[in-house]
Amino acid sequence: MPNPPPKEDTWAFQPIGSPFPPSPVKCMGEQNMYVALWYKHGKPIHGRSWNNGGVVECSFPYKSAELTTKAQLEGQIQVLQYLGDHNSQGFWYEWIKYKDRLEKLDDKHQLVRCGDSFPIFWKRPEGNLLGYVDNKTEEALFSFNGKVYSKKGGELSDMYIITRNCVGGPPHCGCAACGAAPPPPKPPPKVVIDEWMDIREGDPWPTRPLVRALDKSLDTLPGVPADQYVGLWYMQGEPVMGRVWNENGKVAASFSWFNNEYAKNVGSIQLLVHLAENVRGFDYGWIPFPEAAKFDSGKEWLPVHVNNHKGDISVGVVNLPGGKQILAKVDVRNEKYGYGHGGKEHSASAKACADSTIVLCRKAKPGYKLDG
Repeated sequence: MPNPPPKEDTWAFQPIGSPFPPSPVKCMGEQNMYVALWYKHGKPIHGRSWNNGGVVECSFPYKSAELTTKAQLEGQIQVLQYLGDHNSQGFWYEWIKYKDRLEKLDDKHQLVRCGDSFPIFWKRPEGNLLGYVDNKTEEALFSFNGKVYSKKGGELSDMYIITRNCVGGPPHCGCAACGAAPPPPKPPPKVVIDEWMDIREGDPWPTRPLVRALDKSLDTLPGVPADQYVGLWYMQGEPVMGRVWNENGKVAASFSWFNNEYAKNVGSIQLLVHLAENVRGFDYGWIPFPEAAKFDSGKEWLPVHVNNHKGDISVGVVNLPGGKQILAKVDVRNEKYGYGHGGKEHSASAKACADSTIVLCRKAKPGYKLDG
C-alpha cells in the first residue's frame, strides 16, 4: 500500500533545560544527538541538541560564536520530531551523502530544510557534529567547545544531509503494512545495532516490546518492581544505565550516579527495544561477568554497551545476599556495578562485582557481524 501524501516536518518548541519532546529525531548513528533549529532575526539556523540530566541542552553556530545558553538563544529552540510512522506521516527520514543530493533528491525524496538552512552531519574522528549549510553560499558551520568551524565545497562531499523519503517504509520496518508486503527476492539485511527509543518519565507505558532483566520477573528488593527494563540516561555527558518499570501505566525509572539515586524528575530517557526476530541480526543473552568481560578477539558474546568520551557503560543483573536480584549499570572494563535504591547509589567493584553480576550481551546470528 503506498504512503499517504507526506505531512510537513514537525518542530517542537522547546525551552532550554526542559525534557525533550516525544519522539525526537536522532542524528545518524548517534545515541545522544538530535536535530535542532533556532531563529536569529528571522533567519533559521540548524544545530544539535542533546540530553543532559533528562533535559535539553544545545549548540548552534552563529557567525564566529558558539551559542549554548538560554540568554544567548533567547530561551528556547525547536527540536525535530517524528510521530508515528510512514503510514501516518507519509514519509520516513533518511540520511544521504551531500555529494549524492543532485542525483537522489526529487519530489519523492525531499531535503529537510528551513529557508536557506539545512542540517548537515559531519563524521570526524574527534567526535561527530551536526551543523547547517547556508544554501546561498554552500558554506557549512559547526560549533563545538566554544569554537565555530567552517567547511566549503569539496569538504562537504562525504558529509550527510537528512531527507524525507516518501516511498514505502525504512529498512527493517516492522509495521503491519510492511510485514504484509510480498517478501523481497532475497533476504534483506538485518539490524546489527541496538535500537533505543526516546521517552520521558511519566509518559504512557510504550506498546513496543522492551528488553527485560533476565527476561523474567525478578525476586528483588522490597518496594522495587519485579519487572525491570533496560533504560539509558545521560548526566554531564556520561551515559548511565538503570532500571525502568511500568508504574500504573506510566514510565518510571531509577538511575545512580556519583553516590546518588535519581528516581524522580529524570526527564528524558531511552529504553532498549526488543526488535522482532525477523529484523534482528543478533540475539540477546544474559552472560556471567567473567565470560562477558573477556576481551579476546573473536569472542561470541559481546556486552551491550553505550560508549562516548565520558565512559563506556553496560547493564546487568546483580545477585544480592538473600537471593535477591536487581538491574544495575555495569562498567565491564573497570569491574564495577552500581544501582540506585533508597536515595543512594549502591556499588561494588573487583571480585565482588565479577562474582555476582550477569551482563546483558549480544551474539551475532550466522552470516552477520555486530556493529557498535
